[in-house]
Amino acid sequence: MRKAVITVKGTQKNAQNELDTIELITEGGFLRKGDYYYIKYDESEISGMDGTTTTLKISEDVVVLMRFGSNQSKMVFEKDKRHESNYVTPYGNVLLGIKPHVIDVKLNENGGELKLKYALDLNENVISDNELHLTVREVN
Repeated sequence: MRKAVITVKGTQKNAQNELDTIELITEGGFLRKGDYYYIKYDESEISGMDGTTTTLKISEDVVVLMRFGSNQSKMVFEKDKRHESNYVTPYGNVLLGIKPHVIDVKLNENGGELKLKYALDLNENVISDNELHLTVREVN
């Protein structure tokens, strides 16, 4: 895996239209293997997931986000398809539904960006609309 600077900006709007935005700039790793790009970075206190490593496996149509450590989850983003994810936190487990409506992948061997727009639901009731904008820049 090559070293990279990774910028993650996440925005969440709940049912009351309250907006919450988190931005993280960190060092991580970036790799292209076959038809997939992999991005790996450590979360921080800012994201509320200190002690967690996030890995993204990205193809043109599907993004899989995996978290290991103090928070564990595997979230599958496939355009216009709903997937369920068991989200394990120190406070307990929650089964969330994820339905993306935008997956925009603009990556090459040197980096690029990923944009996701998706709804999160609990028992098929939407609890938030979310955006994730991730940029990757290779560091020599």
